[in-house]
Amino acid sequence: MMTKLPILFIFCLVIIKINAQENRINISGKINSDALSVENIHILNKISTKGTISNKYGEFTIPVKENDTLVFSGIQFYKKEITITNQLIKNKIITIELFQKINELDEVEIKAHNLTGDLVTDANNIKKPVSKVGKGALDFSMIDFSKPVINDIDEIDRLKPPNPNNLTNPNIPIGGNVLGLLKFALDPLMGEISKIGQRKRRLKKEKHLYKKEAIETPNNIVDYLGESFFIETLKIPREEIDAFIEYSKSKGIIDLYIKNHKIEVIDILIKESLNYKKLKK
Repeated sequence: MMTKLPILFIFCLVIIKINAQENRINISGKINSDALSVENIHILNKISTKGTISNKYGEFTIPVKENDTLVFSGIQFYKKEITITNQLIKNKIITIELFQKINELDEVEIKAHNLTGDLVTDANNIKKPVSKVGKGALDFSMIDFSKPVINDIDEIDRLKPPNPNNLTNPNIPIGGNVLGLLKFALDPLMGEISKIGQRKRRLKKEKHLYKKEAIETPNNIVDYLGESFFIETLKIPREEIDAFIEYSKSKGIIDLYIKNHKIEVIDILIKESLNYKKLKK
């Protein structure tokens, strides 16, 4: 009798789990990012621990019930969680917008150590090289200066000191030349860093403006075409117009509308309304 009780208990647990799973229904969804469908996104139901992956059109199907939590994750995207509501279950279609991670360059800081910016001060602070000439090298007591030294013209020319004009500008201190060389070496690098910063700021601004316009575009499409177009022509219920617009985003309607290709937007909406109504059945 004692051995039968654990078996009966396990059997009851299995029945309960099966019933819990049966209470869930399959809903379909679509994953977009910047109006483009996203594939290979992992979708996990945290409550039932069931999961799936979006296909190349960003579409997926997963069993859920009310108050379940779905987690959407991908390598290049920020993780997103949603709670299943009764309204989502009634619609049987959900649209998820993921935001892509942007890899930004770290700030580059270049420091010239011990430089104050003042040419005279920096020139005086430059350490003079230690002389490698011994004291004995300056002792001329062993040289007989009574005998004249006669050299050929070639040897005399070779012994002449170099022309200062060929080496440095005599009007600029030595420290100024060092700083000039440093500035000459760093200017191209600083110019490139500045260009990168300007380009990054411009791209951020353009992306921000595009996202702002893209957010407003679904409402603009409905205002432009009118609700009667969706209700009477496409046979989309009034309460599902927003969901249908989200569903059609993957076909590029946002970008087309922004570029004023409204005829192509209408053509896509007509075709996608048929697919949308098939998913609803």
